Amino acid sequence: MAALSKNGKPVGLEAEYVGKLPCSTCGIRSMKLPGRQGGLCIPCYAEECAAAGRRAATAGTWVAASFVGDPCLACGSRSVDANGWAFWCNSCEMQTAVALPPR
Repeated sequence: MAALSKNGKPVGLEAEYVGKLPCSTCGIRSMKLPGRQGGLCIPCYAEECAAAGRRAATAGTWVAASFVGDPCLACGSRSVDANGWAFWCNSCEMQTAVALPPR
């Protein structure tokens, strides 16, 4: 599971892992954001969020919207990046925090 803070919110990846270690799901791209079982690249993070949303919708529960994706879900640009706890698009400047910054 992803690291959680005292209030139960996910905590971002430590700086030493971001952009250096391979994604724990695909093993191809580098880790950029925290996932349930380890650091994920942006596409794998988006897929994990989509899968969680589908499960919640099937169960009739609410889920938080995820705007993370490659390409950007707002403008379609592939100029996207993340720093371990936040995601942003360099073209349309959309930003979203997906976890608390690590301590």
